[in-house]
Amino acid sequence: MKKLLFVFFLFCSSLSFSQITGKVTDTNGETLPYVNIYIENSFKGTTSNQEGNYELEYQKKGETTLVFQFLGYKTLKKQISIEEFPYTLNVSLQEESTSLDEVVVNSNENPANRVIRKAIEFRKRNKLKIEKYTADFYSRGLWKIEDAPEKILGAEVGDLGGSLDSTRSGIVYLSETISEIKYRAPDDFYEKITASKVSGNDNGFSINSARDAYFSFYDNTIEINAKVVSPIADYAFNYYDYKLEGIFYDENGKLINKIKVIPKREKDRVFSGLIYIVEDDWEIFGVDLTTTGSAIQVAPIEKITFQQNFTYSTKDELWVKLSQKVDFSWKIFGIKGSGRFTAVYSDYDFNPDFTEDSFSQEILSFAENANKKDSLYWQNIRPIPLTSEEINDYVKKDSLQEIRSSKKI
Repeated sequence: MKKLLFVFFLFCSSLSFSQITGKVTDTNGETLPYVNIYIENSFKGTTSNQEGNYELEYQKKGETTLVFQFLGYKTLKKQISIEEFPYTLNVSLQEESTSLDEVVVNSNENPANRVIRKAIEFRKRNKLKIEKYTADFYSRGLWKIEDAPEKILGAEVGDLGGSLDSTRSGIVYLSETISEIKYRAPDDFYEKITASKVSGNDNGFSINSARDAYFSFYDNTIEINAKVVSPIADYAFNYYDYKLEGIFYDENGKLINKIKVIPKREKDRVFSGLIYIVEDDWEIFGVDLTTTGSAIQVAPIEKITFQQNFTYSTKDELWVKLSQKVDFSWKIFGIKGSGRFTAVYSDYDFNPDFTEDSFSQEILSFAENANKKDSLYWQNIRPIPLTSEEINDYVKKDSLQEIRSSKKI
């Protein structure tokens, strides 16, 4: 009964604080996870969860426009008129249709190479466009195990503190972080973690941080244990071939080049997948790139996939990262698993009033009682709703912790 009441509380508090809610699907009715949803001409937004559900805290009645953005699908703008809360808006996104009809093919050069050369040429300039900012940051980390053996090298594995179910599978780590971050070029950075939550450990601090989640493909290499070469590094043509998959126009009429990234040698420290480059601006519109455990020299890792989504700020004339998802799979001692770290950036301010005292040698701090926030607080501030699996994990592990704590008394 206690578990049922807790789940009901989570559900009700979600409805109370998430003013605009809904579900995102494709035209076939399949759910679309990690779609960017934001108020037009702002950085106030959210992201759909693994089940396609989203929640956006918004309190202003009247007309507003929501933007739904997802790589591979047409960006959708929905003008709505809100008379009362909560307001429900379910949407369906259409797959982006790319075309090569407008591409002038020069027999002397691969059209994808032209775009990549421009992206490389303007790489440093585009990275330096953002001189300073403040922003809100949210991250969720999740590790799962599939089909764990009863024993490893003769030692009992157990249920890993209640993480594994009867199928020997389950979530072994679930955490969330809320931070306030500020940056000033070239190297000043500060993060204040205002809330931290670890499933089954009310004294724990999550390992998610904005600094650790920073991956920029404008850098020549991306540090993931080893230095992996960016598809737009100065020397990228030594490592990659490219193919123009097609072009399309975004909601602002900007032409986007969809380019397939193909490693020349599979065993190099490289990525494969897709990079989207904005014509004329030569900035990144999005990435969907994968590397391997052998590339980063971590044998248990099978693959790591990076997905990043950017949006254009007409006010600041910048392409800004809204969300990032890092998926990985691994296998060791017969145990298979997967994980995901999701990050959402919101409420950017690119004109903060920094002073000489705005930064120091301290780069990370925790607000008082950051790891003591209750579920009501999290329901109010969490930008990505929990999935049913994540809700169940919190309920189960928090209940187990309560039982263990009561036995010590």
